[in-house]
Amino acid sequence: MPMLKLVAAALAAGLGTNGLVGGWAVITVENPPEYLEAGTTYAIEYTVRQHGKTLLTGLDGTLLVQAGGTDPFTIDTKPGSSAGHYLATLRVPATEGLRLTIRSGFSGNGWGDLTLLPIPVIRAGGERPSFSSVQVGRRLFVAKGCGTCHVNGDVPEFATLNRVVAEAPVLTGRRLAAEYVRQRLTDPTSLPRIGDYPVRMPDLSLAPAEVDALVALVSGAGDRAER
Repeated sequence: MPMLKLVAAALAAGLGTNGLVGGWAVITVENPPEYLEAGTTYAIEYTVRQHGKTLLTGLDGTLLVQAGGTDPFTIDTKPGSSAGHYLATLRVPATEGLRLTIRSGFSGNGWGDLTLLPIPVIRAGGERPSFSSVQVGRRLFVAKGCGTCHVNGDVPEFATLNRVVAEAPVLTGRRLAAEYVRQRLTDPTSLPRIGDYPVRMPDLSLAPAEVDALVALVSGAGDRAER
């Protein structure tokens, strides 16, 4: 399905009854892994922001884990050390990859969920997979919840897996100046509001390496550097 039609379908399905009355949230994974090692423990930490801004507390969330051809299972989440933060601890199974879905417990019909891109799993002491900056940026675009507000047909996996609210500028096919993207990511309130969108971009406290990868994706700098 073309990206704009997919977004329109998502909006028609949910915004009329959910989105306009506070029924959607943005989930941001604080520590998304590029890969995991079988037999180790991974504690995923995430935040939930109503309308992409207000951190939500008191939610009863779960982590849905799908590993290879086995039946999916769920893990209950618990509050993290800060308001609006949640944790779920997973013992990594021996499989080729994992698909993780956070069900935050806020709203319904997928408006409070986030499914990550498949996470490679290596055996103990195995060779670590290598990702380009753009590949890392694509994974972060999903894990940080960027696609909840920003339609981006260059990362079609987000809308395939998750709800799209489209409350921010469209990024499909755009190549923005690297320093502008960097400032938007690190100090969003220092720049003027764009258009009439009701939601302003929050400060997600991204790590420098995460900022670099997202800049490479959105600006196209990574595409040029990796040719």
